[in-house]
Amino acid sequence: MRIEKSSRLCAWLGVALLLSPLAAGCSQSGPSASNVDAALNGGAVGSGGKGTAGAPGLGGSASNGGASGSGGATSAGGSVAAGGAGSGGVPGTGGAAGGGTMNGGSTGTVSSGGAMGSGGVVIDGGPSTGGSTAQGGATGNGGATGNGGASTGTSVGTGGNPTATGGAGGPGGCPELPAAPTGTSDAVAGTLIQYNDDGGWCWYQDERAVVDAKGKKLVIGSVGFKGSRSGNIEAVVYDMATGKASAPAKLGNISVDDHSAPALNVRRDGKYVAVWAGHRVDCKSYYNVYDGSAWSAAKNFDWATKGCPWDSDSTHMITYSNVWYASPTQMFDIVRSVSTSQAILSSSDDGSSWSFLGRMTYTQTVGYVAGYYKYWGNNTDRIDFLGTEAHPRDNDNSLYHGYLQDGKMYNSTGTAVDSSLTDTTGKDITAFTQVFKTGSTLGGVKLEHAWNHDIVRYDDGTVAFLGQARVNGTGSDDPDKRMIYGRFDGTSWKLTYIGKLGPKLYSDEQDYTGLGALHPDNPHIIYMSSTVNPSDDKTTTSKHEIYQGVTCDNGATWKWTPVTKGSTVDNLRPIVPKWDADHTALLWMRGTYTTAQNMTMKIVGTISGL
Repeated sequence: MRIEKSSRLCAWLGVALLLSPLAAGCSQSGPSASNVDAALNGGAVGSGGKGTAGAPGLGGSASNGGASGSGGATSAGGSVAAGGAGSGGVPGTGGAAGGGTMNGGSTGTVSSGGAMGSGGVVIDGGPSTGGSTAQGGATGNGGATGNGGASTGTSVGTGGNPTATGGAGGPGGCPELPAAPTGTSDAVAGTLIQYNDDGGWCWYQDERAVVDAKGKKLVIGSVGFKGSRSGNIEAVVYDMATGKASAPAKLGNISVDDHSAPALNVRRDGKYVAVWAGHRVDCKSYYNVYDGSAWSAAKNFDWATKGCPWDSDSTHMITYSNVWYASPTQMFDIVRSVSTSQAILSSSDDGSSWSFLGRMTYTQTVGYVAGYYKYWGNNTDRIDFLGTEAHPRDNDNSLYHGYLQDGKMYNSTGTAVDSSLTDTTGKDITAFTQVFKTGSTLGGVKLEHAWNHDIVRYDDGTVAFLGQARVNGTGSDDPDKRMIYGRFDGTSWKLTYIGKLGPKLYSDEQDYTGLGALHPDNPHIIYMSSTVNPSDDKTTTSKHEIYQGVTCDNGATWKWTPVTKGSTVDNLRPIVPKWDADHTALLWMRGTYTTAQNMTMKIVGTISGL
């Protein structure tokens, strides 16, 4: 299924309209979203005038309502529901088209929703008939123009045939929830694959698994915990053609800790690179290269040449690796290093050797460290990040977004914050775009002390993140933690409450949860690990289960189905490596998590689309 862009620019009677297709028929459940940076509530209204509740004629003049006979997207557009019903723009049937474009919009056109005229961005619009819905603008998740279209997603009549989910059957349409697993004990939706019988990972290494689509391989990194494998840094290569995984390859050995898991990337020549570091145990970043048959012996970059350990503190040493191409010829490894902030190693030979590039951030260390970062790169020219000021037990964190491109750092809207990545000063994380402000209310609760789970920038330029925050007033020993979702449409961020994450995983880490994951090839899908079913935010289970969520309105609301059910052990820390719109590899840790240094976990998952 091809991912559809969230807006289309159409020429209609000489007026430029920025439209976002809406999956109007997709039934939604769950809490609604609230805006962060002045949500546009349907987008800017241009030459059509400002609509008021979709009263006929007020959403724009008859000439702007839709040319006679042009109702609904036809051969190229997504299927149109109530939006393009009229032939000639019948008053009262305009507003957001359900799942398609509004080429057949009416004289009622759009109320406060539906970007019109000057191309305002529409956020979180619901279906509208005559523009009657308060946020009735078109959103970007229906059968969009050109791909969720008539020939593949749904049939389109003269005026656009209404559909249940905006062309769910065609590319770009809102996906259907998969069937729940059958059975009552340790049930899994799909075929469960065990990749490694002893392994675990933290969540600040990106990516922990990568898909080699050309070689039809899935490469997975983790840390061993038991027996002779205790402290082994391991990689498994799973052959999707044969359905067999290699024996875990030992890349090296360091103190047993899930923070030491390797970050992976597929090189331009088809080889693989793994980069890893201990959890504040030494001053080295280690790396290995896989040539198609074996991993090389580990080499290292020694940060002692850059002052490690820093700040006259013997614990201020290296942790984490995040490996992405920043250009076709330059690979970055972003490491928690200089004064516990982020700094960058660079490689011009695809990870075969590394050198220091510069310091990325310079945030004051509060308590344990100077913040936590999640990364996502397109492996071409841009790396996005989502950061905090500190550990949530040490600071009342907000969340901040920015990105690296062309040797500079920018905030969400493209304003340069740092003109050079090669300096040794860096920028404070608060200089970037604040996407969640501590103390904000979502889902009817005041949230604070945030942490980050995942971030993805999609091919259409939108950015999404998953994170968590404590409910105010629930204490610090085992605070009530809730998952949140954020989406950036190119203009502003909008947040949605997702659900309860359950109790802490172990006593020393009050904010450790099962976490969540975004689907990097489908912005309609997320995953969540919790002891509370997000469908009702009430039903509890004795073990962490994995749930899949589906949205048809850009993340404003979600429907849920379990991936695992009746589990006798926990299912934690799901990840989805980038692949394509027709395939999904969902992986997670399954077993008993005691501490970050002691666990009995397996690396498992499912693959769909093969």
